[in-house]
Amino acid sequence: MQSFKQFRRFEFWFMLLAFTIYITRRLFQLAAQFDRDVELAERSTQNASADLLPRTVHDVWESLVSYNHVLNTIFPTIAGGIFFFLAWATFHYLAFPRWKSKGQEQSLFFTYLFLTAVFSLASIFIYDFFKLYWRFRLDNAGQIIDFKVYSLFRKASLLTNTIALLAIIGLYELAMQFYYFIKTKLHEEPEKNYQYLDYLLVTFAALFILLFALFAQLPVSYWNGELRDIVFIAIVFGTTYLAQEIFTNRIMPFIANPRSKEFSVGITIFLAICGVGSLIFYAVRLVYWTANGFVRIGFHFEEFFIVFFIIVFASAIIAFLKNVFFKEKLQLRTLFTQKTAELSSLRSQINPHFLFNALNTLYSVSLKENADKTADGIQKLGDMMRFMLNENNQDRIPLNKEIEYLQNYIEIQRMRIAESDNIEIKVNIQTSDRDIFIAPMLLNPFIENAFKHGISFRNPSWIYITLTFDDTRLYFKVHNSLHAKSELDPEKDNNGIGLENVRKRLDLIYKNRYVLDIQKSEQDFFVSLTITYW
Repeated sequence: MQSFKQFRRFEFWFMLLAFTIYITRRLFQLAAQFDRDVELAERSTQNASADLLPRTVHDVWESLVSYNHVLNTIFPTIAGGIFFFLAWATFHYLAFPRWKSKGQEQSLFFTYLFLTAVFSLASIFIYDFFKLYWRFRLDNAGQIIDFKVYSLFRKASLLTNTIALLAIIGLYELAMQFYYFIKTKLHEEPEKNYQYLDYLLVTFAALFILLFALFAQLPVSYWNGELRDIVFIAIVFGTTYLAQEIFTNRIMPFIANPRSKEFSVGITIFLAICGVGSLIFYAVRLVYWTANGFVRIGFHFEEFFIVFFIIVFASAIIAFLKNVFFKEKLQLRTLFTQKTAELSSLRSQINPHFLFNALNTLYSVSLKENADKTADGIQKLGDMMRFMLNENNQDRIPLNKEIEYLQNYIEIQRMRIAESDNIEIKVNIQTSDRDIFIAPMLLNPFIENAFKHGISFRNPSWIYITLTFDDTRLYFKVHNSLHAKSELDPEKDNNGIGLENVRKRLDLIYKNRYVLDIQKSEQDFFVSLTITYW
């Protein structure tokens, strides 16, 4: 995180340097060009032949009376560059980081987005309004007479060039987000030392920006040449990328059940994204035609639907290809993680500490009460061990078997805890009368965690467990008191490993089909898990 902040700080100062270099170079170039053209015009008038109309140096400067180099070149170049930099910095550092936020941060996102548009409009307006251009006026013999001073400011170009400037800022942000993604992936495998690739990417990007600032030039009209094509390609590719992500995560998992609500919602979002991207593409084409002096009346459906179907088709194909090529890898990863979680679960359940406590509990009960309860406890323990050795190895098990295991575990825990006014355990588990299948051992770690951290024989303690379900979802909640551990407790620092394994299994088995909410305070711990199993 610290290196990321340092990079962002370095990026700011580097971009400020690049803007300064570009503006300074352009000012020197324009000044040199102006002096060169004036000198050429003066020389041309001095060398004019006698049979042509008399021309003097005074005529040359008279034609430039409406041109002021400070007001019409230096000022708009500097002011336009400053507002362009402010628009970029506002969007990159203030607006975009908040676009997924909620509440107050969400309102700030729209505020900074509005400021980005205002700064972009100010940059284009100041430059186009104050900037004056010059060109030679020639006579019939092709000799230079004087200068023609003119402006390119148009109301239509003010809007189209502002949109183009926003597109440049958006393209830069898209490129940087792609770099951040690559950077994150490279640093996820530190043992392979991919850091040099990160440095290589940064070096190439910095050289490109620096060379642009030193030698390149922004076009007078943004909608001619390469920028137009880059914007069109970026819109199509960006929309296709978002659409295939939605298809992969919101449609593919439910494709076997097309009547489900999740499938319908996924299709709706997918088509909406494709439609919005196609509309943006069509709107940018209108801006291009307007910038070039053409007015197109009416909505051309054929152009919109051609782009729409291309995006839909490409997104679906990419999603299916991803599913085919990465399915085996995903299955192996799922199996590995599941086996790791199972091994961790077995270690946490069948370990000397647990068996010692269980046997001591059964021994104490046998002394205090009759043999029936002792036998019942032994039977429950045997059922639990049988479940862990047999059912736990399957991909899916009936929900009733998972519930039976949970109930056995809770009953054995009740045996070792003398419930009183200081300890309260409430369990509400709905039984199933139909076939519902879920992945095994997803729920018990939360209950284990509740008994492990929620029971204290010195302080008031409580555990509330609720499990219900409907036609498509399972709802599971565990709420328990929380007590500080003793410094001598060997498991004081062993917190959250089982829950983290459960979260990883949920990501692999029920990706985008579960909601896990964990809330913790100094006094209590709350878990809410919703799984869409159908």
